Amino acid sequence: MRSDVRQHEFDPHRGMPWLPWWYRPSRMFLGASLPALLIFSFSDSTLTLSRAPLFYGPRDLVVGLIALVMLIAGAFLGESRLLASVWGAITGRGRGPRHRSAATTGPAPRLAEALLSEQVDRWLLVVFLVAHVIFFRNFITSPGLIAGVLGGNVELKHTFKTIPGVTTWTQVSLVLGALRGLRWSGILPGRIKLISLFHLAFFGTLFVRAILWSERLAMIEGAVPFFVCALPRVCAQAGPFWRLFLRLFPFIVPIMLLVVFTAFESLRSWGYYSSQYSSVFEFGWRRLYTYYFEAMNTGAAALGAGGFYDGPTGFLTHDGYESIYQGLYQGTLDLEYNNVSGLWYVALRMGNLLFGPVFFLVGVYFGLTWRGFVAGRLTGLLYPITFLGLMEVIRIPYWAGLPRVLPTTVVIIGILIWGASLPYRMRKRRLAPDPIGGAGAVALPPAALATGSHQYLRPR
Repeated sequence: MRSDVRQHEFDPHRGMPWLPWWYRPSRMFLGASLPALLIFSFSDSTLTLSRAPLFYGPRDLVVGLIALVMLIAGAFLGESRLLASVWGAITGRGRGPRHRSAATTGPAPRLAEALLSEQVDRWLLVVFLVAHVIFFRNFITSPGLIAGVLGGNVELKHTFKTIPGVTTWTQVSLVLGALRGLRWSGILPGRIKLISLFHLAFFGTLFVRAILWSERLAMIEGAVPFFVCALPRVCAQAGPFWRLFLRLFPFIVPIMLLVVFTAFESLRSWGYYSSQYSSVFEFGWRRLYTYYFEAMNTGAAALGAGGFYDGPTGFLTHDGYESIYQGLYQGTLDLEYNNVSGLWYVALRMGNLLFGPVFFLVGVYFGLTWRGFVAGRLTGLLYPITFLGLMEVIRIPYWAGLPRVLPTTVVIIGILIWGASLPYRMRKRRLAPDPIGGAGAVALPPAALATGSHQYLRPR
């Protein structure tokens, strides 16, 4: 990293600093998701550790390719300025003296972004920690269970019951990680340190959960949003070597993922399987491969059982899908590898008549969340969820109503409503009569009045 940096105001009209190609959803699909789909589709299925028969075939590959092509097309549209231009033409924005161009008036004041206090982070951390204390109540009251899990008894967690509506709020990690990353990068206000008690409590809790609950995804859901939102600052300071590293990052991630995954599996299940494999590394890469390939295989099995290829099909209800899914796992599929898949799950739920247009609209949404993020708007808080969806497009339908995304979505919607109503409430306060007899004015912080209210580091 280069240290000779200077502060620049964050200007939504100027945009972010240089960002790697895979930051855009359309390019991520083209450069990473599509090659991954082809590699897994033409790989040797006998390498899986699953006992399930092979269902995945050429027709399922075609469905996956159609889905990805529609996602790419939709993402291109969402990333472009076309929709914004059409919306401006419909609403009349950009016409007349009240809507002069940014070149003459400057960017619109970024009021909501400038006033989003760190107190929001603190309250979310309290909710996150309290929910985890309740979540781990059995480990707290019976510490001996911890030794059992660390000793390899991963089935212990299935004897514990979650409390719907309470322990669900452990999933605010998505929005909390995003907020901290945005503050550290300077897109949102607040001077925070990378190494702090706040981050120790946050990431430490996620690490403990990943170990005791065998839930690596929980760690990913906190770390990835922070990384995605902190990356603009990293990129702004990056020299030539680090820029090259970031360009190649999607091709380095599989190696990093394998190392981390194998490390967790050595604690989680290696003791049970150690007699069957020559090394923990062989066990790790084959198990990781199995998770992804068997997600595709499950999707293919569900498409076949759901009549997707037998004739025109329409929308399939959640109960209808669950009936097919549970029937497959009670009969032919391997219970240990039970991911529903990403692309094929949505295809079956939407039906063969609608899945193409639905994937196109999902792609548009992906592109719009990316635009909100690079503009430094509060709508960009949705982008980390989008990014996780890009990463797991083969294995998990992250963007298709997954329950674990619900708490973060509720929080983000609340923040967006607060931000949208803020100018109106500020105007009402200005117009309210002053008790002393004045007109009643509200002093705004300088950051809210500046044309570009946030700062990030950019190299000379």
